[in-house]
Amino acid sequence: MIPIDLDDSIRSRILPVRLVIFDVDGVLTDGRIIYHDDGSEIKAFDVQDGHGIKMLQRAGIEVAFITGRFCRAVDHRARGLGVTRVYQGIKVKMEAYEKIRRETGLEDEQICFMGDDLIDIPVMRRVGFAVAVPNAVVHVLPYAHYVTRAPGGHGACREVCELILAVQGLWDHVTRRYFEDFRS
Repeated sequence: MIPIDLDDSIRSRILPVRLVIFDVDGVLTDGRIIYHDDGSEIKAFDVQDGHGIKMLQRAGIEVAFITGRFCRAVDHRARGLGVTRVYQGIKVKMEAYEKIRRETGLEDEQICFMGDDLIDIPVMRRVGFAVAVPNAVVHVLPYAHYVTRAPGGHGACREVCELILAVQGLWDHVTRRYFEDFRS
């Protein structure tokens, strides 16, 4: 689960994380936008990413979404996952980030942000743990403390969720119920 080459500096960035903020397009999705004839759009979300988010929440780590686009599918996905901090149509993500910080009282070091494009760089520069997907634009990569092995929309979110849970020693707590012997 934890990459073998994960060094102590990355572990030290993960330990204080209490909130994970995900970009949507290119991170929670593969970045493609599919339009219907009526102009509405659809997005495909990875179910395993969703379970990773639920495990974070079960461990007491809050989750938020900040995205530059607006799509009702994002609201539906967030509601289904119990994510209440959802900011859509945000052109300056730092403004939403600062609002979240004020509301939660968290410090930069306690926040992880996962992004993939230029609009994400200002927030990535501020947070304690910045993550990019491997299909991020090249300009984002220097600002990432960690780059996932899985691409956006295909398990990258789950990878980060499991990484945080493992490093913080919460993995066994949130997964115990799956491995218990229920035979009587």
